[in-house]
Amino acid sequence: MSDEIAQDPWAQRVYMTWLARDARYALEALERLMTQAHLDPMPPAAWFYLESFLAFTGKVSRMLRPVEQKSHGQTNEGVQWRLKRGAYLRSVLGIEDASPLCERGVRNASEHFDERLDEWVVHHPRPTLTDLESGTATFPAPPMRLINAQSWTVEVVDVVLELKPVDQELRRILARIEELQPLAGLQNPEAAAMLGSLFSVPLVSFSAPTQRPDEDVTAGVMPAE
Repeated sequence: MSDEIAQDPWAQRVYMTWLARDARYALEALERLMTQAHLDPMPPAAWFYLESFLAFTGKVSRMLRPVEQKSHGQTNEGVQWRLKRGAYLRSVLGIEDASPLCERGVRNASEHFDERLDEWVVHHPRPTLTDLESGTATFPAPPMRLINAQSWTVEVVDVVLELKPVDQELRRILARIEELQPLAGLQNPEAAAMLGSLFSVPLVSFSAPTQRPDEDVTAGVMPAE
């Protein structure tokens, strides 16, 4: 195994076909999200597609810019390889530091929404009847999740994500991946990822020199009995 992903075609194919899979699912979820968000009233399904979109863009983001901490069951070698993988993919796909795919504020706020609820509940005043009658009671606004179909933005606990730049960046890297790995362009993303993960067996040329030069080695077809 090469120490550099740039010298490892199989690793390149594995990572890019899986990255293409997640990018395509993120785009599909975004398309369905915006279709639902433009309905009046907006149906609950819009939130389902928002969560799917955030989940798959999160996968894309971690593939491109992985976390550096070693998690349970991982080795130091795996962590080092992970960082090399991220650097390689960012390089060949032209991912800049300001890429919208590297912005994780809304995804983090959504995944840890329970913690935002905790902060709201623990600091929410429990007014007395006297407070209510005097009109002095104030109530902090609850943490909110908002989808704005007109501006193509989502907001989670005051953190805003613009969807159009994410959409454009996903489409750009997907096109680049398909240039580098045509297998990623298969209609079925799961099939592309599965086939991309198959290990390539080197072909043996019939003109290759024999490894037993002292013997008369010939190739042929056995006659039928």
